[in-house]
Amino acid sequence: MGPSTSPPEDPAEISFAEGQQEAERSIKKLCTRLLPGWSELKEEDMQMSKISGGISNLLVKVEPPAPLQPVAVKVFGDKTELLIDREAEKHTLLRLNAVGFGAPVVGLFGNGRIEAFLPCKTLTPEEMADPGFVPHIAARLRAFHDLPGMDAADATTSAPASAPASAPTPAAAEAAAAGPGPQPHVPSPQSSQWDAIFGWLDMAEQLSFEHDPAKQAAFDKVDFKAMRAELTLLRALCGRVASPRVFCHNDLLSGNILVIAPSTTGPAAEAPEPSTSAGAATSGVAGGATADVLGGGQLQFIDFEYSCAGPRGFDLGNHFNEYAGFDCDYTRFPTLEQQAAFFRHYLKPGELQALAAAARARRPAELGGAAPQAAAEAAALEGLAAEACIYALASHAYWGVWSFIQARYSPIDFDYLDYSALRWAEYHRRRAEFVALVDKHYPA
Repeated sequence: MGPSTSPPEDPAEISFAEGQQEAERSIKKLCTRLLPGWSELKEEDMQMSKISGGISNLLVKVEPPAPLQPVAVKVFGDKTELLIDREAEKHTLLRLNAVGFGAPVVGLFGNGRIEAFLPCKTLTPEEMADPGFVPHIAARLRAFHDLPGMDAADATTSAPASAPASAPTPAAAEAAAAGPGPQPHVPSPQSSQWDAIFGWLDMAEQLSFEHDPAKQAAFDKVDFKAMRAELTLLRALCGRVASPRVFCHNDLLSGNILVIAPSTTGPAAEAPEPSTSAGAATSGVAGGATADVLGGGQLQFIDFEYSCAGPRGFDLGNHFNEYAGFDCDYTRFPTLEQQAAFFRHYLKPGELQALAAAARARRPAELGGAAPQAAAEAAALEGLAAEACIYALASHAYWGVWSFIQARYSPIDFDYLDYSALRWAEYHRRRAEFVALVDKHYPA
C-alpha cells in the first residue's frame, strides 16, 4: 500500500489565547488559504458551529455558501503532542483515506487538520452494543484489521529508531510544556500499545502538580512502583493468548463510529469500500435484520490518532470497554454470549472451525475427538473472549496512565485524575475473573 498524495498544508497554528472569537476568525482565514474555491470568501460568508469538544481535541464545522461543501476543522488539544506522534498520525490517516477509512483530509495546519464534512449519525454507546449494529461493526473492524501494508506504515512513521528510549526529565517535560523547542521523547503510541503504556508511565512518574494542591494530593496516592510491577505481570499474561498482530484502531468508542448518509457525494463516497468478513455478509445482512439500522448508509470509523500495529486483543478489549460510555458504566461490558455474537461476525468462513481444532489441541481432556463440534466451537469463541478480556485490562491501564499526562497538561475542564481512578478501579474489579478465563483457555 503506497502513501497517498498529501493535501495542502499551512504552518499556522490556531490559538485560543485571545479568546474564542479570535480563534474562529483564524480558522475561517485558514480555510480561505487552504481550500480550493474559498479564497474570495469573506468572514461573514462562512458559518461556524461546534461539532464536539472531546476530552482532548476541539472539532468545529465551517459552512461556506453553496455550491462549496462544508468542512470539519479539528484543532489538536494543547500538549497532546506529548502523547501522540502527529507526523505518524498524518501519514497513517492519508493511507487509510486511500482505502476508504476516515473522513477525507483536505488540508493540514500546524496544530490540526481540515476534513470533508460527512453528513452522518454518530453512534451512542447503546447503539454500538445493539445486535443490529454489532454485525456491521465487527465486519468493519475485521476489514480494518486486514488492511495490507499498515505494519510497514507504522514502522516507518514512528519516532526514529535512534531516539533515546528514556523518559524525559522533569525539566525537559516542563520546558516542552512551556513552549516551542526540542520535545522530550516518549515512545510513540504508534510504536505499540505497550511502548505507549510504559513510556507514559515513565513520564507520569516525574510529573508535579505543585500549581494545584488538590491534584497533587490525589496524585501522591498513586503507587507507581506497584503499578509498574502489575503491568509487567499483565504483559506476560497477555502474551499467553498469542494475539495476532494487526493494525489496531485503539480508540473505537461510539463517537468514532459513524453511519454516513447514503446521499453523501465526493471523496468519501468514491473511496474504495473495504471487503467485509463473509460471516457478517451472510448471517447479518442477508436476513435483513441488520441492513435497516444503516438506512442504506455506510458504517465508517474515524479518529486514528492512537492507531498502531499491535495485538488484535487490545482493539477487541478496548472496544468492549467502550460499551460503558463516558459515564463509565462498566456493567455494560459485554457478556460471553454477546462477545460470541460479535466474534461470529468478525470471523471469516472456516476460521471458527480452525479455532475449534486449536481449542481441542489445547484442552484434549475436555475437547478431545469424542466432544461434539458445537462444544469445540463454543470453547473457541470463549477463547477469543479470554483474549479480548485480558486485553481489556491492558486498555484500562493504557487510558489510566494516559490520564495522568492529560491531568497535568490539558487545559480542558475535565477531571482526568478521577477518570484514571475509575479505569484502575475497574481493572482491579475484573482482574481475577479475566485472568481465570485465560487460565482456563490458555494454561501456562
